[in-house]
Amino acid sequence: MGSPNGYTTLIVRTLVGQHLLESAVANGKLSTTDELNLGIIEKPGAKKLERKQK
Repeated sequence: MGSPNGYTTLIVRTLVGQHLLESAVANGKLSTTDELNLGIIEKPGAKKLERKQK
């Protein structure tokens, strides 16, 4: 969601998750890019929040 073809969006939510991501990148297990369409990610999040508030 929001990533170019062939990539997956990863959202880091904790400090432990950030360390795991950094370790995976440092060990060549993952690569990262800043290419991202935030609008595609934010839209479902806004809808979820709206449903929760009802």
